[in-house]
Amino acid sequence: MSSSISVEKAPHVHPTRMRHIPDDDLFAALGGDGRAWRRRTPFPAGLPSEGADALLGAEVDFLDKGHGRSRLYGFHYLRWMTPLVAAYAESGDQRYADEWERLFRQWYAGRDLVEGDWPGLDVVWYSLGVCARSMYVTQALAVLGEAVGEECWKEMMKTVLGGARWAAEEHDEFRHGNWQFATVCELLHTARVFEELPEAEGWAEIAKARIHEHLERDVRADGGHHERSPGYHGMCLDALKRAAAMEPELAAHPRYLAMHDWFAALMTSGGWVPHLQDSGIVWPEGVEPAKGSLNLEASGYAVFRSDTFHTVINYGPYVGHELEPHSHHAALDFVISGWGVPLAWEAGGPPSYDDPGYYDWYQATRAHNTLLVPGHDYTEDRRAACDLFRTTRELDVFKGHHHGYPSRHDRTVVFVRDQGYWVITDRIEAEAIWQVHGLSPWVRHGDGYISERGPGLLVVPLEPPEQVVLGNGPARIPDPVTRTAEYGEIHSLGLRRRDGRFTVGLFPFTDEPPTIPDGWTVHADRR
Repeated sequence: MSSSISVEKAPHVHPTRMRHIPDDDLFAALGGDGRAWRRRTPFPAGLPSEGADALLGAEVDFLDKGHGRSRLYGFHYLRWMTPLVAAYAESGDQRYADEWERLFRQWYAGRDLVEGDWPGLDVVWYSLGVCARSMYVTQALAVLGEAVGEECWKEMMKTVLGGARWAAEEHDEFRHGNWQFATVCELLHTARVFEELPEAEGWAEIAKARIHEHLERDVRADGGHHERSPGYHGMCLDALKRAAAMEPELAAHPRYLAMHDWFAALMTSGGWVPHLQDSGIVWPEGVEPAKGSLNLEASGYAVFRSDTFHTVINYGPYVGHELEPHSHHAALDFVISGWGVPLAWEAGGPPSYDDPGYYDWYQATRAHNTLLVPGHDYTEDRRAACDLFRTTRELDVFKGHHHGYPSRHDRTVVFVRDQGYWVITDRIEAEAIWQVHGLSPWVRHGDGYISERGPGLLVVPLEPPEQVVLGNGPARIPDPVTRTAEYGEIHSLGLRRRDGRFTVGLFPFTDEPPTIPDGWTVHADRR
């Protein structure tokens, strides 16, 4: 792909040191005895075998742009081929090794011809592609060993060797973001797995320098990754775990431990972390939910927690990225869960960044539980802030504001923990729509609106709306039993008022509509 714009460093793919490593150079790098290296067992990781049989005899076009603009890059990570490796490990059936060999050699032969549609970003030679293939091909080398032919084995080794050389040159100085963080962690892992290579110690020094910089500069003081996305936080933490397995000193770093604590702070009693900022639902392994309510000030998330309910309020910044930011166009938005299910939910991350609704649904303000101001786009420089966070035995209180619209938006969220309900007050000098999204359609119930099915919420506005706006859209719905989160539908309730003033009570229920406590309005902010 040719372009005058480079998303990463200017192209630096050396024709023989990286792209097409001659056999003699490969064996020289390995110390001259390729046969001994074929019998080595690098550090493997667990792989799923589901789907391996479907790949047997599959016809694959590695150049097909039908995968999608973004998915084409992910397709060349080769993760979709790894079930063959796992199936061979489980069964010893040569068919799976042969199929890996056929597909991998087809990819290797045609990789120079693939062209992408992201300007300035090579499909094969970019950080996440190099990182992922190093990980998966190293695993395949460990499991398949002499089950693949010599030519395939050499091409696999050349892929890992050339990728490490490229990554070391690409990341010779610090830059923010998940691309570099994950890639240098894998570079360190590669350097330690193949530590006998003369270049390995040089790779390790570069990788360790970058990793320590990321722990100090790209991980926030509260343990959250710079981009504030649980999914990308998890990707960086998983990469760091692989590096720490080979370099134990990393596991003792305070920010490494804080990254686990960040997940614990955001985790619900159902075991998931909400899909904030382009994230999917995250199910952290080996992490227990934190106790009590807390404020992740560096990341911009306030968390209310009781035995039953969990609330996250987003007041953080819009964060840039190498290609496109993962930050959503919303602030002071919240998500609520209770009894192991979402009660007030949001769209979260898309199935793919090629999804036609990515910009006007998943990232858009209308897919979040906050105010929508018709006719005004939401600005990136929103200057969101927490003005007050206080937690007591009876109440949790958050007050904040942002400047994402021409007029300042102020919001107060009070969680009445001893009775289990929320009062939310909003003020903006503009006509606005107050929004909340639930898992079932909304119907009128007395002076309010209730989720058609429980568990859900009864929404009671103190100031009657001048118009009610209903809608729906896709979102992942977590299932604590299966620890999965398939796409379902969320339903929007919008309350429109010309004066931009809202006081709304949220009362949760499981089966029958709840009784509204007397005096709930005492918690409203009457500014």
